[in-house]
Amino acid sequence: MYSTITCAHSANINWLNGDDHDFKMDSAVDVWQISITSNILAVNDFLELLGADERTRANRYYQQKDRERFIISRGALRILLAKYLKTPAADIVFEIGVNKKPFVKNTNGTELHYNTSHSGDYILIAIAELPVGVDVENMEPLFPYQDILEHSFNPDEMAYINQSGTPLETFYTLWTRKEALLKATAKGIDDAMRLVPCIDGEHIVGSSIIQSNKNWFVNSFDIDTNYTGSIATLTMNIKFRTFAPMI
Repeated sequence: MYSTITCAHSANINWLNGDDHDFKMDSAVDVWQISITSNILAVNDFLELLGADERTRANRYYQQKDRERFIISRGALRILLAKYLKTPAADIVFEIGVNKKPFVKNTNGTELHYNTSHSGDYILIAIAELPVGVDVENMEPLFPYQDILEHSFNPDEMAYINQSGTPLETFYTLWTRKEALLKATAKGIDDAMRLVPCIDGEHIVGSSIIQSNKNWFVNSFDIDTNYTGSIATLTMNIKFRTFAPMI
C-alpha cells in the first residue's frame, strides 16, 4: 500500500487572536503559538493546573528555564484541551498510546487529537478531530546541520539543502516536516527518517515507511525570523492562533 504526501510552505501566516475562538471541534486543525516569555509571570498559575505526575516531572529538570518551559507547556495544553472538551483543566487525564504518543483519556466521546512541540521561546500545540503532528525549531546559526544530513536526508534532499541560497533555513524547514509527519503517524524517529519525503511537491511512499496508508499534507511556516515550524494533517483547513497570556 502507498500514501501520498504533499509538502508546501504557507507564507504570510495570519495568527488569529485566540480569545476570539469558539473552541468548537470542526474540520479545521488549530495550531496554537505560545510564547514562554509572554507567559512567564503566570508560571505558578500554570503549575496549579498540573497533576502530581506532571509536577514530579517538572521537578526533575535541573535548569529553571527548562522547568518553567515544561510547566507552561503542560499548563497551556490543559487550558486549551479543557476549552475544547468543556471540562476543568485540572481534570484532563493523559495516557500513552502507540509509540509513546500521548492522548486524552476522558474526552467524553469527543474525537480529539493533539500534538505539541517546543524550542527556544516558543511552544506549538496542534488540536484537531483527526491525527496531527507539529514541530517547531529555533534556527541556531551555528548548528552543525551538515553532520546529520547523510543519516536523515536522501541524496536529492541533501542537494536541495546545499544548493539553497539559505541552506540553514532550508535544513530546518525540511527537518520540521519530517518530524511533524512522523509524530502525526506515531511512527517515531528512527533510521527510516531519510526515507520520509520533505521537498515541496507531491510524493508517493510505501505505507510502512510512515506507518500510515492515509494521504498527508505537510505545511511549513515561519513564526518569526528565527523560528520555523511544520504541521502534518489530513486536511488543508488549518487555522493559526495565538495563545493569550494568562496575565
